[in-house]
Amino acid sequence: MRWTLLALVFAGCSGSGPPSDPDLAGASTDLAGTIGSTDMATAGGGGGGGTSKLFPLALDNRWTYSVTAVGAGAVCATGMHDQKVVSANLAGGRPAFQLTNWCTGAAGTYDYSEPGGDAVDFYYNATWAPIIDLPLQEAHSWTYFNTSYTWHRESSITVPAGTFSDCWTANQNVSYTAYLTYCRGAGLVRSYSQDLAGNGWNAELASKSF
Repeated sequence: MRWTLLALVFAGCSGSGPPSDPDLAGASTDLAGTIGSTDMATAGGGGGGGTSKLFPLALDNRWTYSVTAVGAGAVCATGMHDQKVVSANLAGGRPAFQLTNWCTGAAGTYDYSEPGGDAVDFYYNATWAPIIDLPLQEAHSWTYFNTSYTWHRESSITVPAGTFSDCWTANQNVSYTAYLTYCRGAGLVRSYSQDLAGNGWNAELASKSF
């Protein structure tokens, strides 16, 4: 079965998105009506609780990010902000996880697009698009809604939560700097965006609980 996660990897800013996530301004606020009433225990049964995934997801998984503003325009509030898997319901006809958002509290829907794999799709306006695309390979590019990303392999990444190996950065293919970095067993460890006006955010994983 394909397991979906409803996440909040900021889809409401200008920059790079999810998760996410800056390129889908306002997307997360339109998703509330898509959630069904599937039992949480059922939906959570195969949803990536194992820590070997690039983006491990299970009920009660929690990430805490240290967020600082980039430039003069405050897009996300500076400070420590949590993201947590809080429930599981249907989204777009699939079992889904609901996550709070470290920046806005808005919601976005994600799906493991193959059982046991790393590939993750984002659901918006009845369309799925890959936010974590395969293969995980240096210079692999893919389309994500109205933008695109290219993978860059990271030997290791150090953030406040520690040093992680087996990491991949999805660089958004835009004229400014925007990227998302995922590390196996940890999930999103960095989210950075600085738009053409010089404004954005830098979010780094400070701790995780799972």
